[in-house]
Amino acid sequence: MVARRHGGALSRRVSASTVPSSTLVTPQHISHYLAHNPRVTWEALSASFPAAAAAAPDEHVDAVLLSLARNPASSSSSAETIAKNAHSFFHWSASSSSSPHSLRSYCLLVHLLSRAALIRHASVILQSAITRHSSSPNSHFLDAFFAAYEDNGTAATTRGLHLLVHAYAELRLSEEALEACRYLARRGVTPSLPAFNAVLHAAQRTGRFRVAWEVFELMTLKRVYANQATVELVIGVLSREGALARTAALVERIHGKKCSPGVVAHVALALWIFEEVRTDQGILLLRRMLQRSIVFDDIAYSLIVHAYCDIGELKSAHEQWDDMVRRGCHPNAFVYTCLIRAHCREGGVSEAIQLLQEMLSKKLKPYDATYSHLITGCFRQERAEEGSEYFDKMLHEGLVPDIGTCNEILEALCGAGEVSKANELVTAMIDKGIVPGQDTYCRLIDGYSKVGDAQGVVKIYYEMEHMGLTRCTEVFTCLIRGLCQCGNPKEAEKFLSVMERKSLVPTSVMHDTLISSYCEKGNTKRALRLYDTMITRKDKLIPYADTFMTLVRRVIKVKTNCSP
Repeated sequence: MVARRHGGALSRRVSASTVPSSTLVTPQHISHYLAHNPRVTWEALSASFPAAAAAAPDEHVDAVLLSLARNPASSSSSAETIAKNAHSFFHWSASSSSSPHSLRSYCLLVHLLSRAALIRHASVILQSAITRHSSSPNSHFLDAFFAAYEDNGTAATTRGLHLLVHAYAELRLSEEALEACRYLARRGVTPSLPAFNAVLHAAQRTGRFRVAWEVFELMTLKRVYANQATVELVIGVLSREGALARTAALVERIHGKKCSPGVVAHVALALWIFEEVRTDQGILLLRRMLQRSIVFDDIAYSLIVHAYCDIGELKSAHEQWDDMVRRGCHPNAFVYTCLIRAHCREGGVSEAIQLLQEMLSKKLKPYDATYSHLITGCFRQERAEEGSEYFDKMLHEGLVPDIGTCNEILEALCGAGEVSKANELVTAMIDKGIVPGQDTYCRLIDGYSKVGDAQGVVKIYYEMEHMGLTRCTEVFTCLIRGLCQCGNPKEAEKFLSVMERKSLVPTSVMHDTLISSYCEKGNTKRALRLYDTMITRKDKLIPYADTFMTLVRRVIKVKTNCSP
């Protein structure tokens, strides 16, 4: 930014304050001149301080700006006039020197301008300072800026500190803006609501969703409560994360009816903290929200039960449930499902089934997650008949969980050898528009391997090929392991060539699996040939010690049998 020159009025404005050229110019002379002239121009400064014009800015600028910052405006000069004169002096001194201004000069000027409510000028200077000093650690910049604020003494205002957060946000430096918010909070200055909203906006626009949640958490902890703009920004983050519909549905399931966007936003914050495994902080925040009536009682207590269930603290979860009932909150399907999940994870399937019966007796309808936990729990505890019953109920009611939960059920089904039911679930997923991924199909391959169905394993591979899911070594590792488990290493070995056609490199694990399988089948010759292939490759694959010893023992056994 270049200050305007107004040379026409120079003789009228400067004569009274001009310092003779023979006088040694000190920073006090310059600051006095700036503080007692109604309007300073570059021409006036050059005429008044010719010696200072030739000096390096570091010799005077810091001291001049510090003197102006520490002395409040007099009756004859307003804070705005002094700040504008300081602004002109800053640019004038920069134009007459080859060396740049110090960071301290930038910071002092920003505080002077913001104190006079010259926000636009202060913003430009501050953003310029951030850009110029971007190579330095952010903590160094923050320390310098806060020190300049403290140097203002009794004349200091926090306006410049809030402006710092805005400047980072406008430059879309959301991580640095968050760091600035935390720094100011540690120094006892809580950023303003508009400042927090600016950081949220920057984080949302740049896709820094984690930063957005951290900002929302910090402002709530510091009791800077959300306004409509905050809620809209958080809902925007939820939407871009693809979690808005799911969170709104969860809130409705707990409360029994739709809630305002503000409730949904704060519930999402609590859930995010719990996902970070910071249960105590999440519960503390929920209790604070409850005190401020930001969320309803039943929602807060249900989420606390959910948090305790997540970390496996069943006793605390049940105590919270009892407290919830004592306070007049009605249990809901979400709370029951949380407890069912926790009991199933602990192996308490009988207790989980009892909770389901209690849930049904209260006319609460189980949903996809309720059945998912029961199915997984039953099959893991080898209660296949009950697991199959709940599985059939779930599909009969048209319920299909999300892809992650489906994979958990598939793992339990395949682990129990229930491959046909696993296939049913995958079919139901596809019918509901859920596209199975690599993990889903690999679990099916493991299921077919467990029951020794090599044809089923190959069928799944070709289905994956059709879906474009065979472009990584993990799939072939699973496939080769599965076919060898079915006792068909010859078929498995064919897929090494398929891999090479796809420009994928076979691994030691694959060769080890094939060698071990051939040894088990008694085909020592083929096992030795694979071993030779491994060690003669350009990338030279090294077999595991167990595989090598298995091969050695097999060779010794063959030689012993062939001895006369």
